[in-house]
Amino acid sequence: MIKKLLLYVIIAVITFFISYSLHNYLLTSLDSSPPYSLRDVYIFHASLSLFFVLTFELIIYFLKEFKDQIGFLYLGSIVLKMMLFFVIFRELLSTSLQLTKSDKLSLLIPIAIFIIYEVMVVVKMLNRAD
Repeated sequence: MIKKLLLYVIIAVITFFISYSLHNYLLTSLDSSPPYSLRDVYIFHASLSLFFVLTFELIIYFLKEFKDQIGFLYLGSIVLKMMLFFVIFRELLSTSLQLTKSDKLSLLIPIAIFIIYEVMVVVKMLNRAD
């Protein structure tokens, strides 16, 4: 089990570094600078994705009777993640700050990347025969 948890951490860290570096490079090359810390947005999504993935793995390992409920827990985790994002980055999402389409897209890219990571890992967990 430790190997699985470590693998999830390594994949999340690699995903974070590659996607953040590419995204930052692209914005720099286009001379675009969002009015928020792109790094903080990536750290938020990467850390919460990793937290939920590790929690689901521990639930499956220690509470096998809840394995069938992981899909529903995952859906709830997405809602919780978006609510936390809104609370933490509320000033960013307020109407007083005018975001360009590029800035809005730069907010959605990390969400999409780490939702894909979460879905791939959760599907693998659910399909695994224990």
